[in-house]
Amino acid sequence: MHDIDRQFAQLAYAGVTERPPADLSWNTADIGRFDLPARIALLVPGSSPHRPEKRWPASSYAAVGAHLLAAGITPVVLGTPGEQSLAATIQEAVPAAIDLTGRTRLQDLAPLARAASVAIGNDTGPMHLIAAAGCRSIVLFSHESDPERCAPRGRRVSVLRRPVLADLPVEAVLAELSDMMVPA
Repeated sequence: MHDIDRQFAQLAYAGVTERPPADLSWNTADIGRFDLPARIALLVPGSSPHRPEKRWPASSYAAVGAHLLAAGITPVVLGTPGEQSLAATIQEAVPAAIDLTGRTRLQDLAPLARAASVAIGNDTGPMHLIAAAGCRSIVLFSHESDPERCAPRGRRVSVLRRPVLADLPVEAVLAELSDMMVPA
């Protein structure tokens, strides 16, 4: 059972039966300081440093970033200061990608998500917030976690899973991206 469903079941047992969607409208941090272009996609290539098996290769994110840029959407890389090497790998292949690793705060994620056309990321906390903020999201899972129990929830979330994320072909993500970008 998904953790959120388990929590709502506990609330229902206590008599609380409403299940409103997450409301992050209160989060209006000013992201103007990033001076982003109008069309962006968020790339979240990191995850817990002690769980590298949850990471799709940065070179694969670079390939997706090149595809996005060719479609007129600027890739924006998010992550912690410790993930700057992942952003550097992406920027080496896609120099126009914008590196915000180490520059964002937690309160920046929802406004960035609302500004983005799509987000692609590993199974990591920021993807949960990005999806809950309403951004179309493609979340990548390995054998390290079960999307049936912990996939992000949001307006339009797609999960791709392979036991080993390095085995997830870029083409599969691009196909999902193509499907995701069709208006719902």
